[in-house]
Amino acid sequence: MATERDILDLLLARYNTERQGTIADRWVRAEHVRSSQSSYQFLSIADFIAIDKYNSSQAMHGHEVKVSRSDWLTELRDLEKSERIKRYCNFWWLVVSDASIVKDGELPDGWGLMVKAGDKLRTRVKAPALMPASLTLDFVAGLTAAAQRTAYREPLRRDARTVSMWDERNGSRRLCQGCGQPAPCNLHQPRASEAAA
Repeated sequence: MATERDILDLLLARYNTERQGTIADRWVRAEHVRSSQSSYQFLSIADFIAIDKYNSSQAMHGHEVKVSRSDWLTELRDLEKSERIKRYCNFWWLVVSDASIVKDGELPDGWGLMVKAGDKLRTRVKAPALMPASLTLDFVAGLTAAAQRTAYREPLRRDARTVSMWDERNGSRRLCQGCGQPAPCNLHQPRASEAAA
């Protein structure tokens, strides 16, 4: 049975693509993003947010992760909770470990659906484009803090990707996507670095 951590790791992998010809990652990823840094009375937490940095497709994708039917039914009883963050997103997704968690007709308007399929997430229902509200500084503070925590923890679970770059002087070089140093990098690719030693 998949855990929330398993699904979050699949989301991290899904939203991890470098820009062609650069070491820049296309996505900003953040786990457990709070709706507010000050209001605990109406606090909500998005399980995962991914921001597409490409100029042609800049968008914020919010994700609610559910690994049990009971957790999903609890979410359905209070959709206002997810709305506190969904309102800032261009797309909103329900991500489930098993398709049986969501019954036909239960997916709320404005939600997409991803389902775990082996070691990947597959889109079952495409999320419709939403009209996001302007971001508040309170929300941005929480989003950036979550992105920072996520970036710090990521190498603890998996190595950064290695990208191939071409430069006129040295030809093709393999670089760490996390920092641009020659791969494998000790900081962002500790497993590959240890194996190469």
